[in-house]
Amino acid sequence: MAIPIYQVIENDIKRDIKAGRLQQGDIIPSENELKDMYKVSRMTVRQALNNLVNDGYLYRHKGKGTFVSSRKIEKSIHGVRGFTEEMESMNKKVSNKVISFENKIATEEIADKLFLNVGDEIIYIERVRSGDGEPVLFEQLHLPKALFKDLNKKIMTGSFYNYIENSLNMRISHTIQSIEAKLSDQKTASALNIEKNQPVLFIMRNTFLSNGRPFEYVKSYYRADSYRFVQHAVKG
Repeated sequence: MAIPIYQVIENDIKRDIKAGRLQQGDIIPSENELKDMYKVSRMTVRQALNNLVNDGYLYRHKGKGTFVSSRKIEKSIHGVRGFTEEMESMNKKVSNKVISFENKIATEEIADKLFLNVGDEIIYIERVRSGDGEPVLFEQLHLPKALFKDLNKKIMTGSFYNYIENSLNMRISHTIQSIEAKLSDQKTASALNIEKNQPVLFIMRNTFLSNGRPFEYVKSYYRADSYRFVQHAVKG
């Protein structure tokens, strides 16, 4: 039985990647070019490309086209490992762009996560985190102001965890987090240079110091074409 034409397109592109005819960073033909090559509808081409993006073979760069991906970054869901450490383990150059840094008042949700009272001061930060110049993570951080009175925008262009442990001599203990799949809204898409409604991996993380005090509540949006979450399990 003949396979669907969108799978033919997928298989052809996968074959070219595995054979080295398409390499990391190469741009692939546009939807219109593939439509003409295969004599199919644009919808069929888009289905094939969406599948390849979701499987990590390709990624989209808004306004520029669709490119061959590098291997996905593997993030363990056990332990507390910062973004900088993850990137350095893959020999990737880390850069952070702070797009918002402001004082706010804790809502009921934030107060509950940070062991604060409603109305206490917090620092709200948005930043985009990149590996080798490619944005892969959009973060929204909520921090207790009382803990980080000297924190500033410049510090947040570096490693926040290194600042906590090496400059403030605090010890990070553990984290509680939840993970789910989402579609990017316009704000997240713009931050990550992807199209709106592209899949992202969404983590809500509450991280604690060794004295049991929570020091951050973070909402993180990872590009699904760049990240893979890994769990190591042992039979009980």
